[in-house]
Amino acid sequence: MQTSRRLSFTAAALAATALLTLACASSLAQAAPPDSVHVSVGAPYHVTAQEALDIENSYALSNQQILVVRVQDQHFFGRLANKDQLMQGQRQEVEIYAQAPGKFVTKRGASFVFSNAGEHVVIDDAQLLPGLRVPADSRNASTRDGSTSIRLVSR
Repeated sequence: MQTSRRLSFTAAALAATALLTLACASSLAQAAPPDSVHVSVGAPYHVTAQEALDIENSYALSNQQILVVRVQDQHFFGRLANKDQLMQGQRQEVEIYAQAPGKFVTKRGASFVFSNAGEHVVIDDAQLLPGLRVPADSRNASTRDGSTSIRLVSR
């Protein structure tokens, strides 16, 4: 009889431990602030040599700035510049991570989609990029949470 009680007590203790472990894991998963952006860069898409050649370029954007994309040691970097800043080096540059063919993202969540063999780019959430300049006459769309989302396209 005592062996039966010990087994049922042990089973109950194991079940309680499992529930507590699941509850702790769940609370840790929900601990991220609601306005944070999670970008997975653990298993990046590997860009082919031709894709890298196509994407490494300068793009005239709809906000009158220029996106300069460069490749160094199989890492991609982008920066927004005004026409008079093109020759000023790599200031305010961010690394962009390949996610799929022609699709890149920054750690902060701005996304880049290159198309037409690197001739065209669309940047979503450009407000997350350093050096962004928005003309005064531009109208911005708002996201569901009320924040501003800026889309830039190449011309």
